[in-house]
Parts: sequence; C-alpha cells; structure tokens
Amino acid sequence: MHNIDLPSKLLEVRSTDPDDARRRRLLNILLVGVASLVAITLTVTGFLAITGTEGRNDLLLLLLQGGGATLAGIALVYAINRYWSGTVASSLFLLLLTIVFALSDEPRQVVEGRSVFLFTIPILMASVILRPWASFALAGLSSLVISVLAFRLPEYVPPVPTMLGLFAVAFVAWLSARSLEDALRDLRAINRELDQRVEKRTQELQAANEELAQANERLRELDRLKSKFVSMVSHELRTPLGAIQGFAEMLQAGIYGSLSRKQDDALERIKKNTRRLLIIVNDLLDQARIEAGELSIRPTLFSPHELIENLEVTVGVLVERKGIELTTEVADDVPDALYGDKERLHQILVNLTDNAVKFTEEGGVHVHICRPDGKYTSHWAMEISDTGPGISEEDQELVFAPFRRVDDSMTREHIGVGLGLSIVKQLVELMNGDIILESEPGHGSTFTVVLPLQQEKRRAA
Repeated sequence: MHNIDLPSKLLEVRSTDPDDARRRRLLNILLVGVASLVAITLTVTGFLAITGTEGRNDLLLLLLQGGGATLAGIALVYAINRYWSGTVASSLFLLLLTIVFALSDEPRQVVEGRSVFLFTIPILMASVILRPWASFALAGLSSLVISVLAFRLPEYVPPVPTMLGLFAVAFVAWLSARSLEDALRDLRAINRELDQRVEKRTQELQAANEELAQANERLRELDRLKSKFVSMVSHELRTPLGAIQGFAEMLQAGIYGSLSRKQDDALERIKKNTRRLLIIVNDLLDQARIEAGELSIRPTLFSPHELIENLEVTVGVLVERKGIELTTEVADDVPDALYGDKERLHQILVNLTDNAVKFTEEGGVHVHICRPDGKYTSHWAMEISDTGPGISEEDQELVFAPFRRVDDSMTREHIGVGLGLSIVKQLVELMNGDIILESEPGHGSTFTVVLPLQQEKRRAA
C-alpha cells in the first residue's frame, strides 16, 4: 500500500505560475481552517440543540442552517480554486467572509461596536490571496457595507473614522504584501541565476570528465605501448649482448690466438660491462612483464639449503672483491623442502644480497632462512642483514618505488636503474608474501621476505 499524504492532497492546485500557485495554496489553507472552525461550531451547536432548553431552539436552528450554508459555500470556493481559477475563488471567499461578518451581529455593533474589527480580516487576507492592491478593494467594500448598515440606523452618522481605519489597515497590508512579493521575485531571480550557474558548471564538469576519461584512456594505451616497447626492446637486446659476451669469452680463452695483457684487460672490461647491461635489460624486461601481467609464478618443491648454495656461488665473486664477509644460515625449524618458484626466489635473494654487498664497505652481510614469530607463524622468511650505512625513515618509503634510487651521491657508482628492489617487492606480492625493511642510519639494514609455507600444495605435489 502507498502512503497518502492527505494534507498535501488537499492543498494541491493546478497552476504553473508560481505566484498563482502560492496564492491558491494559501486560499486552500484558509478554506480548510475556516471549514474546521465551522465544523467544530456546528458540532457544539448540535450538542446544545439536543441538550438545551426549548426557548433557545430557534436560535440554535438558525446557527445550524447558517453553518451548513457556510460549509457549502466553502466547498464551492474550494472546487473553483482547485480546478478552475484562484482569482475567482479568492474573490468569492472574501465576499462570503464580508457578508458573514456584516450579518454576525446587530447593525450598530457592526458599524461602531465590537464587530467592526472583523472587517480587517478579509482586508489582510486580500493582500496575500489576491494582489497587494486588492486590500484597498476590500477596504472599499467593507466601508460600503458599513455605510449601508449605518444608513439604516435611526440616527445616521457617516462612519468616516471607521472607514479611514479600514483604509489604513489596507495600506499596511499592501506595503507588507508588496515587500513580500518583491522578495519572492528577487529570490526566484537568484534561484534562476544559481540554476544557470549550476547547469553551466555541470556541463563544464561533464566536459572535463569526458576529457579526463579520454586522457586516461590515452595514458593507459601509452602505458601498454610503453610496456610492450620495453619488453620487445629488452628481449631484442639480450641476444646481441649474449653474443658479445660469448665472443669476448672466446677471445679471452685464446680460441682466435693469444692476446696481450692489454687486450686481455680490455676484454675483461667488455665482459664486465656486458654483464651490467644484461642485468639492466633483465630488470627492464621483468618490470615490463609484471606491469603487463604476463609474469607468472611457477611453484615447485625446492631445498632451502640449495637456495643458499646457489646464492653463494652467484655473489661469491662480488663478496671477495669487496673484502667483506658473507655468512649464511638455515634455521633448524625450517622444513627440508619448501614450495615456491625456485628461480624467482633465487632472483629475490640475489637482488637483496647483491644490494647489501654493494653498500657495505666494512663488516659483512648475513643471510638467514628461518621461521618468523608473531602473526607469521605459518610462514617462512629470508632475512638479509648488512653493516652498511643504513637508510633514513624518509628514504625507506622510496626504496621500493620503480626507478627511484636512495641518495644518488652514494649510489652513482653502482650499477642499476633503480628497479631491483621494486621488482623484488612485486615478486614477493605475487607470491602472497610481505617484505619488511628495518634500518637506521649508521647501523645497517635488514630486509625480511616473509612467504607462506603452502603446506597443502607441498603435500599435493
């Protein structure tokens, strides 16, 4: 069932003119109010007619007839106001009120006594349910009615003071109603201007949103093209770089004849720089594949001890060249076989260890595979600690961002384009893991990679 708002239904009018609709709704309010008062009066009168004395029956009957006629008139005015004309309905209502007030008391009381003030009511109403000037028309009508009643009195005295008072009331009502209508017109003008501004701003925002959507689409397309271009170029660069490295090794091995010391040193530099370029190309290729969503994780069973051994082989030369110490450890509570992408885990471990070795001048680097505490009880972890310069809190927020390098003055001499740690973080996230950095300037850094054990997958394998 639908909720019906009866008061709103009673006040409805058929008008598109806002001023006319306002006046007609006000008239409906007055009609409903007057009808309610008359209905209450009729109820009380009917009760008195039933229980009252016999001498008052004629008066009560007259009141009942008058009340019934008033209700019929109100119903007629209401129908005219709602379905036809507010001006006609308001005029009839005010005329009805004036006649009722003229007949509500003795002629003398109406002319100069207690009932004369009642004529101010339709005068005030006229200024709001008709035009402001209508208050003067009602003042003239009321003066005419009072003059006719005064003419019927034995000692006729023109009611000039009363008439002047009625026109004074009409003047005040006219000023008030005119000020109200001026204020309403100003308010409507302001509303129209605001609506125009809102519409204009809405159109501008819609146009801006469309341009932004187009710009975003272009950016996405450029990003796809960039990733595709980087992937293609990186892939194409690996082949010639591999060939350069292979020929350099062949030359250094003496396949094409013996070399002088200077030639051998030059080939060593060629090999070293080729390896650097291959690392950069590989990083760019991995970043492009991750952004394109083309890099997948291929988990298998592997040994954590084998992971450590492969690490030592890979970074051993760099550690010896730096003259620092590399220590490794696998905790006793770590399972002998873990489940994960062995190649990508090796890449993560090498990147973090290589990064630690590069920035450690004294002391050493410690790699520890263990079972973490706290909320990571069903995980295993790789901890890489160093005795390097440490990282400030401000820079810790940047180390995992792509193409960002902390303290360029420190890292300028080292290989890379700022993708190593970013790739590590993205690989860890692809494995549903976390990477945690703990560092303090002057006290080294510890990177901890925490990964789920995935025991069910290990058993299934």
